[in-house]
Amino acid sequence: MPVAKKNIAKKKPVKRTPARRAVAPRVVAAKPVERKRSMVGPLTAVKNFWVRYFDFMGRATRSEFWFGLLFAFIVNWACTYFIGKNFPIVAMAISAVLFIPVMALNIRRFRDAGVSVWWYLIPALFVYLIPIVRGPAWYGMMAFGYVSSGMVLYSLFFIAFGIFELVVGCLPSKR
Repeated sequence: MPVAKKNIAKKKPVKRTPARRAVAPRVVAAKPVERKRSMVGPLTAVKNFWVRYFDFMGRATRSEFWFGLLFAFIVNWACTYFIGKNFPIVAMAISAVLFIPVMALNIRRFRDAGVSVWWYLIPALFVYLIPIVRGPAWYGMMAFGYVSSGMVLYSLFFIAFGIFELVVGCLPSKR
C-alpha cells in the first residue's frame, strides 16, 4: 500500500517583536495619613489611664506613660502612707486596683517603643510572683534580722528590671 504524503507546509520563521501593551496611567496608592502623635497632657493621661484599663493592645506615648505612671505612684504612695497605717486592707485593695492599668500601660509603652512585650511579661512574672510564693518565709527571716541570698538576688533582679523599664519608657516611639 502506498503511503500518502501529507501536505505539510513549511512554516516561515516568525520574527519576534516586543509585545506592545496598552499603557495605562499608573495609579499610585495614596499613603495613609499618619496623624502626628502629640504630647498628651496630664489630665488626658489620667483619663486614658482609667478609660484604657484593660487595653493591652494599643500604644502609649512617652508623655501618656510617664503621666499615668506618676499618677499611679502618687495615688499608691498616698494610700499607703495615709490610709495604710490605720486601714492596711484598704491600701492593699487600692494597690491591687492599680496593678492592672499599670501593667497595661507598661505593655502599651513597650509596644510603642518597638520592644517585644515578652521582655516585660517574663521578668514581671518573677518580680510579682516570687514575693507571693516566698513572702511569708522572707518576712519571718527578716523579723530575726536574717537576709538570705535569695532575697539579695531578688532585690538585684528587681532593680535591674526597674532600670530596664525606665530605659524603655524613655525610648522614642517607633511609629
